Amino acid sequence: MRILTIIVLIVLALLILLPILSGNASIPENISAVEIGHFVGGFGRYWVDATKVVFSHL
Repeated sequence: MRILTIIVLIVLALLILLPILSGNASIPENISAVEIGHFVGGFGRYWVDATKVVFSHL
């Protein structure tokens, strides 16, 4: 059960960190609606683009 927990935590960390590390989702500097919107938009845009790339190669 511990290994499953570690694997789930690693997958969640990758899902969150990949858009940030790629530069698509910049970490908000303050807690304003615009900054949060840019972060969520970049996060979503990264995963939409990644999904398009995966399905175009199938």
